[in-house]
Amino acid sequence: MLILLEQRFVANHICFLLVIQVRTGKSQFLKFAAKLSNRSVITTGLGSTSAGLTVTAVKDGGEWMLEAGALVLADGGLCCIDEFDSMREHDRTTIHEAMEQQTISVAKAGLVTTLSTRTTVFGATNPKGQYDSNESLSVNTTLSGPLLSRFDIVLVLLDKKNPKLDGIISSHILAQSTKAEENKASDAAVKSTQPLGIKEWTLPCLRRYIHYVKQRFKPVLTKEAESVISGYYQLQRRDGTHNAARTTVRMLESLIRLAQAHARLMFRNEVTRLDAIAAILCIESSMTTSAIIDGDGNALNSNFQENPDQEYIKEEQKIRDKLGDYLY
Repeated sequence: MLILLEQRFVANHICFLLVIQVRTGKSQFLKFAAKLSNRSVITTGLGSTSAGLTVTAVKDGGEWMLEAGALVLADGGLCCIDEFDSMREHDRTTIHEAMEQQTISVAKAGLVTTLSTRTTVFGATNPKGQYDSNESLSVNTTLSGPLLSRFDIVLVLLDKKNPKLDGIISSHILAQSTKAEENKASDAAVKSTQPLGIKEWTLPCLRRYIHYVKQRFKPVLTKEAESVISGYYQLQRRDGTHNAARTTVRMLESLIRLAQAHARLMFRNEVTRLDAIAAILCIESSMTTSAIIDGDGNALNSNFQENPDQEYIKEEQKIRDKLGDYLY
């Protein structure tokens, strides 16, 4: 018997959810992310409806017309949604298609069409009460399993007492007032800075670089990268009972997107084994329980390594040893 399978559509844009405790500055994450994108829309779930996020039909001069919502306006850019948990359940379900298929199907007032929503969705929410690490993400956030599975990365940031980290954060915030004028001067001098002579990347320079690599590179997976991603997915499927909402086929697609994004960031058109390892580390950091690292090498609350290549080799060896027979 011959079975013909239609090629599955895989979205190219990453969806990101930040679960963060109250009074830890989640709005600042959204504002900074919006600055890195050439096109960005910031909205809040408290006052957003399904029509405001997707599209609404209005009557103008006796004829019906469509007005774009936040996701459509952010096509090709970034859509930041603050207070994601404050949205009504009906309004949250309307963005399922936009997140997975990168389109919105509209049938309103006799107008039937499909609009593009090729946008990166960055949502921020607070946990329901005190975050319980023994419970699943669905219980802690009151978000449904199907919606959680559509996010490539779900980061949980808790306000834990860490003297070393508290000192770093306070020093950074206090230093902003003294460096404000220096930042303005450096931003004005960006245009005259040669790319090869840059020692510290400014925000405009970083924005231009991200825009360029997104348009320039379309990375394809190598056999080595496929082996690592496939092995990790199979291992998570075996041990992912605690995060059943996350360990689905969408998780495999998330690994592919993250590996391709890392390859673009590294200025290449091939997804190497290094890119696959970086994608796995992102997924590991986004899950409350880990099948490989178990929090030992979690990237959250960590500093940049002086020798990142050596750190990648160390993490790669750890992951390859754990995958074992799943590699081919």
